[in-house]
Amino acid sequence: MEENYKVLIRHSRIRGEANMQRRLSLTLAGISIGFLFLSSPLRADSPRPGVASVSLIHGNVATMRGDSGDWVAAVINAPMVTGDALSTGPDSRAEVQLDYANILRLADQTQVRLANLTPFQVQLQVSQGLVDFVTLHHSEAQVEIDTPNVAVRPLADGVYRIQVKSDSEMTLVLRRGEAEVSTPDGSTRVEAGQMITVEGTDHPEYQVTEAPPPDDWDNFNEHRDQQILQAHSWQYTNFYYAGAYQLDAYGRWVEVPGYGWCWAPAVAPGWVPYSYGRWVWEPYWGWTWVSYEPWGWAPYHYGRWFIIELGWVWWPGPVFPAYRPLYAPAYVAFFGIGGRGVSFGFAFGTIGWLPIGPSDVYHPWWGYRNTYNAVNITNITNITNVTNVRNVEVIQPLARPGQPVHSNLQAVITDARVRQAMVTVSAQDFVAGRIPARPRPLNLATLRQAHLIQGTLPVVPTRQSLQPANRPVSAAAIPSRPIISQRFYAKTLPPAGPRPFSERVNELQQMVRQTSAGASTAPYSGRSAPASKPVLHAAGPSGRPDWERPEAKESADAAKPSPGWHSFGEVQPGSAPRGGTPPSAVKGPFRTGTSQSTMANATPPYSRASSSPETSRQTGPTQATSSAPSRPGWHRFGEEKGQSKPATKHELEQKRQGKLDKQI
Repeated sequence: MEENYKVLIRHSRIRGEANMQRRLSLTLAGISIGFLFLSSPLRADSPRPGVASVSLIHGNVATMRGDSGDWVAAVINAPMVTGDALSTGPDSRAEVQLDYANILRLADQTQVRLANLTPFQVQLQVSQGLVDFVTLHHSEAQVEIDTPNVAVRPLADGVYRIQVKSDSEMTLVLRRGEAEVSTPDGSTRVEAGQMITVEGTDHPEYQVTEAPPPDDWDNFNEHRDQQILQAHSWQYTNFYYAGAYQLDAYGRWVEVPGYGWCWAPAVAPGWVPYSYGRWVWEPYWGWTWVSYEPWGWAPYHYGRWFIIELGWVWWPGPVFPAYRPLYAPAYVAFFGIGGRGVSFGFAFGTIGWLPIGPSDVYHPWWGYRNTYNAVNITNITNITNVTNVRNVEVIQPLARPGQPVHSNLQAVITDARVRQAMVTVSAQDFVAGRIPARPRPLNLATLRQAHLIQGTLPVVPTRQSLQPANRPVSAAAIPSRPIISQRFYAKTLPPAGPRPFSERVNELQQMVRQTSAGASTAPYSGRSAPASKPVLHAAGPSGRPDWERPEAKESADAAKPSPGWHSFGEVQPGSAPRGGTPPSAVKGPFRTGTSQSTMANATPPYSRASSSPETSRQTGPTQATSSAPSRPGWHRFGEEKGQSKPATKHELEQKRQGKLDKQI
């Protein structure tokens, strides 16, 4: 298996180098424009959280919403954000593409929560079951996988198999990579080809053995990795286009003058983009397109669509190595048509949407602003006029100067083929996710009465807007013990969960009423401050830590380890301990370099939460491990010469590039 991965990754790099040589003809001006694309779109006070996608489902799989606590049926291409959870039923499996580099796969009867998901931080909570965490393309994110009794930190690209058997027992098998395993008493390193078993909660014991031979679960994961790494579509995009590997079996790449390689889906005549799926409400991102097409992630969240003689094609945009494609919930322009229904929570009777082209500007509707403009479509005479707006943000066209103009906003009035791509539904159907199988073309007279919506879409979501499919969730996929009530050990305190759905509904309802009455609405600036609480925590109903829950009774560990087992922090005769991170090095809510005397008056990083935060500050393993050694040859964490410490991000990158020969 190890050799297979090496060959696959080597082949993918060779293809990447070949593509790089082909793209070196890009001028410096083109590259600088590419960097402009990266920095253009959003305000500094609107952070961009990460978005994962459900990329494989077998059997019964359910998703728990972090903003409402609702369990809904999971579907392919459904987005997942911080605070969401995924659960599989008996004989079921699921896969989640966390970002361009990191993939999570769940075996049956497994529950995982996304505790934090940003471009630079991935934190997962595995409450029970078997998962594989795979990093394929040099992740830029720091990753932490928390279980009830340990936290696992992958230190390199690899394959990490984690099984949570109970709240006090877990195993980690490393097929590739290197990991740091942490407990309240300290840490140790695990290398490729090893398996570590950890038992206990207060003072866990561990045993490191040789990894067992691959089984059916390992073979399944290897097969999926091969499908992704060997995808033909990587020749026309770079690895930052998450989900592009899905395009191989559903279309072909064609060369378009002025744009290079574009993807043409294999679809029936009359098909248009953004027509087979539904709109779902997501925290922060707002209205998000969920495609029912198996390939429908990358082409609907990156790049642009335009029409040529062949039909509709997807242009991914620049694909040189320095370029990072910009995720969006959908690259469409929204239109409002007809009378208003303020009492029902929408400002227009009909909502339409049109895919924007490479030469069109883009008006993001996400974030926490609560304001919008409505511009009559007859006033959109050229691209420049579309950009003359107030109080809304604009992303400039993706096409570079000198490329052929493909503006769907310009052509919608004059080109019947483009006009057929505007899908319209009643506002009620939009909210409920009811999209007709064959949308009716909008006649020109009605189109001339439409208004281009710039800013927040004036449509208030309902509970139906939280479901990515019009089918009930399977009871077999819902865990008997809610993941939000469980506790996990974590080295990094995850952030508070998303804002409650009901809170956003109230804000949008107020926006629609005020705007319809002629009053101005001020943008809302969202705030999310992490709680300063003990690191061992449980997730509350809205994804926030539940600190007032009484501490569950824990089983007492044996005072003397079993043969072949060790306690974390134990020093074997004649050897120095491996791993371990002193409390002073813990980051997150705790300042690096804090002394022990200072930590005594603050929240200890390794304490277990009790029924009261105040009492938890006075108890916990930190005080026990900080006492003077009672046996010869034993040391405190951080005092031994051979004590290892977590590698910095810079060191890890150097190690990946082969610049460090020493162990880090």
